[in-house]
Amino acid sequence: MSQDPLVHRLTISELLKREGRSFEAIAEGVMFGDENAPALCSEGCEVEPDGTCQHGFPSVLRAAGLI
Repeated sequence: MSQDPLVHRLTISELLKREGRSFEAIAEGVMFGDENAPALCSEGCEVEPDGTCQHGFPSVLRAAGLI
């Protein structure tokens, strides 16, 4: 898979800063709400909790080892 050079993987810390909410709030929204999980992708992709985005980056829950 060739990746767009403008797309890069975010760290969990970078994602949380970008989202403006805690990891716990994201996990609660995904696990108990009706939200998709944000992927660790600079393009702002959202995915199934155990998935990866079209750029190949995992959901934050998967990256943290919860899924």
